[in-house]
Amino acid sequence: MLKMDEKIFLEKMKNILDNEDVTMDSPLEAIEEWDSLSIVSYAALANGCGRSVTFPQVRECTTIRDLYALLMKKND
Repeated sequence: MLKMDEKIFLEKMKNILDNEDVTMDSPLEAIEEWDSLSIVSYAALANGCGRSVTFPQVRECTTIRDLYALLMKKND
């Protein structure tokens, strides 16, 4: 099972987004930096953790916490 706590994940997302103000509950639609490049960077993060995420799965996420939950979800 993947081991990455929320604090580490949030720091990685702050780096991806180049935004120190985001929190786990930040709505993705309110984050100006959440764009296609950020989605690709998130997918690369997931891949580096041995996870595979799809664009539709990422599009279903509405907060940083949702992205974390997707990353923690066991691949089927």
